[in-house]
Amino acid sequence: MSKHLLVPLDGSPLADAAMLPAAEIARRLGLDVVLVRVHVPIGLPSYPSEFPIYLPDPALEARVRSDADAWLRKRAADLAHATSLPVSAALCVGDPAEEIVAEATRQRAQLIVCGTHGVGGLAPHWIGSVADAVVRHAPCPVLVLPSGAVSRSDALRNVLVLLDGSNVSDAILPHAAWLAGAFTAELELLSVVAPPWTNDSLATLTAGDEDAFGIDAHATAAKEHLDRIAADLRNAGLRVRTSVVVDATPTRRILEHIAHANPDAVALATHGRGFSRLFLGSVADKVLRSCGRPVLLLRPARESPEGSPPEPRRARGEHRPEPRGDRLAKHA
Repeated sequence: MSKHLLVPLDGSPLADAAMLPAAEIARRLGLDVVLVRVHVPIGLPSYPSEFPIYLPDPALEARVRSDADAWLRKRAADLAHATSLPVSAALCVGDPAEEIVAEATRQRAQLIVCGTHGVGGLAPHWIGSVADAVVRHAPCPVLVLPSGAVSRSDALRNVLVLLDGSNVSDAILPHAAWLAGAFTAELELLSVVAPPWTNDSLATLTAGDEDAFGIDAHATAAKEHLDRIAADLRNAGLRVRTSVVVDATPTRRILEHIAHANPDAVALATHGRGFSRLFLGSVADKVLRSCGRPVLLLRPARESPEGSPPEPRRARGEHRPEPRGDRLAKHA
């Protein structure tokens, strides 16, 4: 069984700050730490076409890559010395999101831990929406640490799990339980039942009617679903409590609940193209931007026709000669 936890680094202080929380998780879960850095080769500009083509100096490219490798190995040695954990370094070459996903697949990693500003994308040195692409295509859960999360205690005393009754959202449960068990943390299962109306004036007009839209039945079904899950988790030795609330604005209610309950981490699952039912649109994005806590995200794996995970496409550090492009679409 794989025993690896990946930490992508890009040279920024925020990415570096994820190393110690990741090391604490690795220590408690008995995992090795793999520090990953992606070197983006100097390429030939293709736009605007009126610009002169710049042919990079091969010696300069080799020197930059060697410096990145030395920097990464020094980080790995320092972390191993500070934590007494097995720490290795993996320098990859290519597109950052693609290479992080490919390395996680090759290592059969159990977890990726990365830092983010929580306002879109990873730290400044990352290009575009690397964090989003990694979460959408990673073969394992991704624990994202917003800037406010790295200043919190490494101890996890309670983990909030967001569920909506679907198989997709339930897929996060074993991973949230795994993390909570390592820290002997309490799990809170939260389900927000959204009424079928979206207009507050309609809610006001029907306020005097007794359950005019059958919401009680939906809430009862959600409570029964959470109770069944909680019973299984308690049988596994975990402390669990459940919460079901009805609200026409689920995202706002989730954020209010996080502010009130003050969990040490939040966990939820995603399709990779938006969230299931309750988690349509930007719920995860808003939670990540606003909660200031570690957020455990999972895109449930879609198996190949044979039921086996995809094989890695290359060895570590090997530069692929095919043209760059949105090859992540192959994983979608």
